Amino acid sequence: MFESVTDPKALLSILRERHVHYISRIEATILAHLSLGYRNEEIAQRLGCTGATVRRHVADLTHRVFDPTEIEGDRDKLRTWVPLHSACCAMAVDQLIEDEQ
Repeated sequence: MFESVTDPKALLSILRERHVHYISRIEATILAHLSLGYRNEEIAQRLGCTGATVRRHVADLTHRVFDPTEIEGDRDKLRTWVPLHSACCAMAVDQLIEDEQ
């Protein structure tokens, strides 16, 4: 099964089906900045926290999204997941992105 996950179509299919029930305001803010291409240290500076705090939130979100699947989660896959779930799991992220731009 792991080989099928490396296929881009299979990966997108799994990502579309993977919902997260609750994303906090800080997680949504971090996801918005992540989606806009900010690095962890840049996000930390903008939010007034440490890079370690941002890394922890990104790691927590990555685990929540990908652990139930056979996909090895990472930051880029998390960025791919966000727009696929902007109408359900990550609704606040879209608004935060609009506010940022």
